[in-house]
Amino acid sequence: MLRIAGAPGRNEPSDGTTMPCFLFTYHGYGTWMPDRREGFVQRGKGVVPTDPRLATTYRENQRQATVDFDHSLQKRLIEFVRESCRYQACRTHFVATDPTHVHVLTSWRSERSWFVTRRQIRSTITHGLNRQIGRRPWLAKGGSRRQVGDEQHFDYLVNKYLATHRGWKWCERRGLFL
Repeated sequence: MLRIAGAPGRNEPSDGTTMPCFLFTYHGYGTWMPDRREGFVQRGKGVVPTDPRLATTYRENQRQATVDFDHSLQKRLIEFVRESCRYQACRTHFVATDPTHVHVLTSWRSERSWFVTRRQIRSTITHGLNRQIGRRPWLAKGGSRRQVGDEQHFDYLVNKYLATHRGWKWCERRGLFL
């Protein structure tokens, strides 16, 4: 296992440093619109209540159809995330997909910022899908991030939250599974 920042007891790197561990989320283009029954994510505010008028405006401004990550695309998302993490020398702990989004639980030892790591994973996903499927906007702008604060939070993400997503998943212990 890893040593998460603030979580003593996990296998610590030999130099005594901690490894940042983050959960990144990338939403598919045109998904999570303001008319979702559960509400929608608004940058800087988190999940906010439904707004049908704003959803209409968003749809009128869309340049392409809404993305639906079917099972075939979900497997490709996992492939591209793992490729990006290998290239960046990140440890991929878990990737969970859904028709509307992908979650990536990863950590790294370098001084690289979460922003650079998140951006590089996103870039690898986009370039890979453009190359294999065709050029279009695949992901919504930005993406979210949550730093994993302790061992309990990490275990919850791996054993409960990510494991119960509807789409294809990959984790260190099980590999690829549905």
